[in-house]
Amino acid sequence: MTEGQFTERATDLDRDGRNAYRVAGETDDPSTRIIRGVEEIVGRSAEKQTWLYDSVDPDALDAIFEEKHDGTTRTGGKVTFTARGCEIIVDADGEILIYGPVTDDEK
Repeated sequence: MTEGQFTERATDLDRDGRNAYRVAGETDDPSTRIIRGVEEIVGRSAEKQTWLYDSVDPDALDAIFEEKHDGTTRTGGKVTFTARGCEIIVDADGEILIYGPVTDDEK
């Protein structure tokens, strides 16, 4: 990954005609990482990052993956949803995978 790049191709995880990408930035909230990753993959949105609200509540998504009340990290669970033609998987271990949109070549 180069500086300023938020995604890394994960060819070993490609499926259903979709390219897979891992999203960097483990210190950022999941919603921030998702916005940066999706916009890097499909292009910057004219809607100025409000597109995520059409699929999921970013504040609720971030809260799901915060540390527990006792300060320990979450060890299980994941959330999967689609936004801007991408399938997005957020895992409790902090990994975020984005499957890019299916292109006309891959339909």
